[in-house]
Amino acid sequence: MSVHMMDTTLFGGSMGTPEMRSIFDEKNLLQSWLNVETALAKAQSSMGMIPKDAGEIIAAKADIALLDLEAVKASGKVSGHSLLGLLGEFRKVIDHDYSRYVHFGATTQDIIDTGFILMIRDGYDIVQDRLGRCMHLLSGIVTEHADTVMVGRTHGGHGLPITFGFKAASWLSELGRQLERLQEARSRILVGNLTGAVGTFASWGDKGIEVQSKTLDILGLGTPDICWHSSRDRIAEVMNLCSMLAATAGRIGRNVYHLNRTEIKELEEPSKGKIGSSTMPHKKNPVHSEWIMVLERTIRANASICLEAMGQEDEREASRWKNEWITVPETFVMLSGILNHLEIVMGGLTVKKDQMLKNTDILKGMLLSEQVMFLLEKIFPLPQAHSKVYTASVRATENGSHLLDELMADQEIAETCNREDLEKALEPAGYLGLSSDVALAVKEKAQTQLSQITG
Repeated sequence: MSVHMMDTTLFGGSMGTPEMRSIFDEKNLLQSWLNVETALAKAQSSMGMIPKDAGEIIAAKADIALLDLEAVKASGKVSGHSLLGLLGEFRKVIDHDYSRYVHFGATTQDIIDTGFILMIRDGYDIVQDRLGRCMHLLSGIVTEHADTVMVGRTHGGHGLPITFGFKAASWLSELGRQLERLQEARSRILVGNLTGAVGTFASWGDKGIEVQSKTLDILGLGTPDICWHSSRDRIAEVMNLCSMLAATAGRIGRNVYHLNRTEIKELEEPSKGKIGSSTMPHKKNPVHSEWIMVLERTIRANASICLEAMGQEDEREASRWKNEWITVPETFVMLSGILNHLEIVMGGLTVKKDQMLKNTDILKGMLLSEQVMFLLEKIFPLPQAHSKVYTASVRATENGSHLLDELMADQEIAETCNREDLEKALEPAGYLGLSSDVALAVKEKAQTQLSQITG
């Protein structure tokens, strides 16, 4: 039976995608190590360091399906070593004198770190693809609702009117910046390491730099300027990028969650076939938004663990390094879950335009107090105009009356202002600023950004 919830039959599908799981599962982990060993052998063969055909003979058997994994496991129990059991079984299946050239001059961490980066690269591609799909769906929402009037909220209360397209564009813009960060950091993060026991290439002599360069070229990874066995900033960076993306998704999920509240009911997640409660048949819960928020917290916590792992001692040690083996796969799988939930929400979000408009009148005109104040400023000094609107707002709140009536109860206002002008100033659609223009500009920028990564 599974111990971690993300590996359970019941909850696994909510916490990650099969696509991402396949990248970080145990067989692919071990295969990544074989891939690094193969690339190393090919590079050394091409350089004449080992027999010319050794690389191809080794590569021909570099398939994890050929190895006895139970024997690998048994060896690990005895030796306590991460890689020796795999190397022993790999040499057995090669069944050739050239098997002695497997792992020729490399150290265990060279293989494990570089294999880890291969998996991160594949996970990175999935994250960028999923993020792009979410942004595409969100772009459509921005366009459709660029002029949909709703309440803009500050400090938990009604502030001024905005459009839902404007709100969605703030989500889109933030996702776009996360995509930019991922793209900008890619070459810095996706770098392998093949430098020997303490990183000096001692086992390969003056050919060490070339061995590393050729091996990493075969694998399609960048080459470091110096060994990074103890420099864990690359892993910490990708984990923090994942954490920031998760946090952005968390903000969007939280917005959808709160606007789904019964008292507000401006948004609704796709919920066909979903049962909200075993005892309350009427419930329709925002389950996707909830999962986004659940997974986000774990990912952010994992990022902090990888920052701790940067405190490596000396040239190499494992008391921090192995924390990455737990946190990185978990984070990538959970981030795939978050992006999957976000894509579902963006693809089936119900926007209740009538309810949004209705909610703009909950304060009975006070949502437009700023516009009224600037209208009165044409007659009274601004501080006095502010004071008059403030006083009228207090009375409207206390009396449960409309702001317009309380304004007209002020004799000076009644004598100098036309009621129709004040009434017009209290129309939400007339005080949206540049909501629509800004939202559509953000959408256009996002579309350009997406075309560059798909074109």
